[in-house]
Amino acid sequence: MRAIRLEKQGGPEELKLVDLPDPVAGPGEAVVRLHAAGLNHRELFIRQGLYPRIKLPCVLGSDGAGVVESVGAGVDAKWIGKRAVVVPFEGWGADPKVQGKDFFILGMPRQGTLAERIAVPVSMIAELPAHLSFEEGACFGVAGITAYRAVVTRGELKSGEHVLITGIGGGVATIALLFAKALGAQVSVTSSSDEKLARARALGAVVAVSYKAKGWEKQLVGEAGSPPSLIIDGAVGDDFNALIAAAAPAARIVIYGATRGRPKDFDVQRLFFKQLDVRGSTMGNDAEFHAMLALIDRARIKPVIDRVFPLAQVAEADKLLESGAQFGKIVVSCV
Repeated sequence: MRAIRLEKQGGPEELKLVDLPDPVAGPGEAVVRLHAAGLNHRELFIRQGLYPRIKLPCVLGSDGAGVVESVGAGVDAKWIGKRAVVVPFEGWGADPKVQGKDFFILGMPRQGTLAERIAVPVSMIAELPAHLSFEEGACFGVAGITAYRAVVTRGELKSGEHVLITGIGGGVATIALLFAKALGAQVSVTSSSDEKLARARALGAVVAVSYKAKGWEKQLVGEAGSPPSLIIDGAVGDDFNALIAAAAPAARIVIYGATRGRPKDFDVQRLFFKQLDVRGSTMGNDAEFHAMLALIDRARIKPVIDRVFPLAQVAEADKLLESGAQFGKIVVSCV
C-alpha cells in the first residue's frame, strides 16, 4: 500500500510517499480501506519536533474514513463492507473526567491514517453517518472530539447561550461553531482575517470581529447585545485578558490549546471578581466520540472543507496547514 511516512524531523519535504506491506487484521481488529484522511496540527508539531515522545519513522495521521475491508478473529463479519470512521484514540481509561496513562492518539508510534489501509482494534471504528462523504467524515476525528468536549462536556453549553469562539478558521474552532449552532447557541467569533470573519458570518455567526482591533472585546459585546457566558479558546497568548474582560459574570472559559503561547500578564483580579471559571480540555473519551457522531447524524452537520489534496501532495497540504490560511479542515484523498 501507499503511505506517507515521516522519517526524520525537518521541513514538509520529509513527508515521504512510500510503499509498505498491506496490514492484516489480527484478533479483535479490522482493516479499513481508507478513502480520506484529515490533517491536524499534531502532524505538523511532530514534523517540527514540537511534540512529546517522538518516535520515527512513522506513518502519521489520526483522522480517517473508509470501508471495512476485512476483520480478524472474534470480530463480527457484519462489519465487512460498512462505511466507517476511524476513532483517533484509544485507552482513555476508567475516569471519564481525565485521560489515563495508557491513552494514545493514532499516527505515532502506531501507524496512522495517511495511508491506503489501516488495521485497528474494532473498538476504534464507528459507522460513518449516512449523510457524510468519506472526505467529510475524515474531518471529525481529533478536531471533532476536541470541539465536542470543549463545547458540550467542559463548556456545558445550553441552548440560547452566547458563546464566543476565538480563532475561527481552524479545524477545531470551525467545528465548534457548527456544534454550538446545532445546540441552539448564539455564536460570536474572532479572527485576524476579514475573509474568515465573512465566512463565519455566512455559517451563522451573529458577531465576527478582528482581535487585532483595539477594544475588540467591547465591540463584540456591544454588537451581540450581551457578553458571552461561554468562551472556547485555543490560542491564549497576550490577548487572554481581553477574553476575561469580554466574559459575562460567572462565565466559563474553556481552553483546548495555546497556539499564541502564555500571556505575559494575567488579570487575576478581574478573574476572581467576575467569578469566572477557567477549564482545560483536550480530546475526549469513547462515549463522547459516539455522542458526537449522534449529534452530527441528528443535526445533519457537515464540516467545512478548505481543500482536498491527493496522497502524493501531502507536503503541499502540510504547508497550507502551517501557513494558517485555511478555513475549515484540510483533507487528503487516500484513493
